[in-house]
Amino acid sequence: MKKRKESGIDVVAPSRDTGTKTVKKHNLEVPETKELVLSDIGYPFRMKGDPKPAGLEVDNEELFADYAKEQWTGTVVRKDMYLFDRYIIPDFAFQVLHADPPESIVTRKTKIILKSNKTDSAIPGRIIGLGDVIGHETVKQKCRIILSYLADPSRFGEWAPRAILFHGAPGTGKTLTARALAHEADASIMISKASDLIGTHVGDGGRRISSLFEEARKKAPCIVFIDELDAIGLARSFQSIRGDVSEVVTALLGELDQSDEDSGVVVIGATNALPLIDAAIKSRFDSAFVFQLPNAEERLEILKMYTKRLPLPINFDLHSLINLTDGFSGRDLRDKVLKEALHQTISEDATEISFETVTNIIKGLEKRKSPAYMV
Repeated sequence: MKKRKESGIDVVAPSRDTGTKTVKKHNLEVPETKELVLSDIGYPFRMKGDPKPAGLEVDNEELFADYAKEQWTGTVVRKDMYLFDRYIIPDFAFQVLHADPPESIVTRKTKIILKSNKTDSAIPGRIIGLGDVIGHETVKQKCRIILSYLADPSRFGEWAPRAILFHGAPGTGKTLTARALAHEADASIMISKASDLIGTHVGDGGRRISSLFEEARKKAPCIVFIDELDAIGLARSFQSIRGDVSEVVTALLGELDQSDEDSGVVVIGATNALPLIDAAIKSRFDSAFVFQLPNAEERLEILKMYTKRLPLPINFDLHSLINLTDGFSGRDLRDKVLKEALHQTISEDATEISFETVTNIIKGLEKRKSPAYMV
């Protein structure tokens, strides 16, 4: 442990305001900090692919304050400046949210408060519920069982729904359903792309997976959503393609096996390449649900939902698009059809989205008739 530099504090001197003391530093009088509020920010940088710090947990606020004063006594602080840890987590940054007085010097009498800046790795977007997910009724029924479990994990015992697998074509609502489930359960959700969990060095992949599940257990009730599961759950027969698959698969299997029945953690894996998933991993999931492309009725409901949120109106009946969009996913309808039609309409300075604009865009798209992978 490095020895802390001398603080540079000289003497305490009374100020004109009898309620505030001052300290001489470099022959200048600086008021003492009465209260300092910090936020945990993280490191100045990280290696590509390394997970972002999930924030700090303080078990004893008084102990943390004493630890902070041990290294920052004598430091002049002001709002928005950064303080760096030098002992336990070297170079971990804290930001000053509030200092009273505004520019003052930390002393042993300063009251120090940490407001954790922990965030879930959920993707941003609208707050949604299962009612916003169109179709997939069998999946939503299973999700309601998960809601019951997250509300009272001890109720299910050995019959807890601990892991389920979503598979189907891209854009069919797998991530959307997981977000909706987390919102209705009032639970944390940790969304990770499996490719981000793969390390560049031996042991990195296992460490990242262990860190992900450890954080989930701390945040319980929590949903761990692993997208593109095939990236880390690749069958062992494909080891010539991915040499590190054995290490990563072993780590994931270990985490799935050691999850307690009442842990309050549910794992949802998602893939659009189910045949590539290792059989040992597939066997750890209680259920597997296929997300089908929407039928005609569901496509109409999806179009109605998204057109209500468009900043420009459409001047035709949505029923006329149903047959034209056979084979399109919900994401296709939103991003490839409606969004493109909106942008084109705006670029033409038109005030309404026309049927001609939409149909021309649809004709230029290739309908998805087969899976987006090959074995």
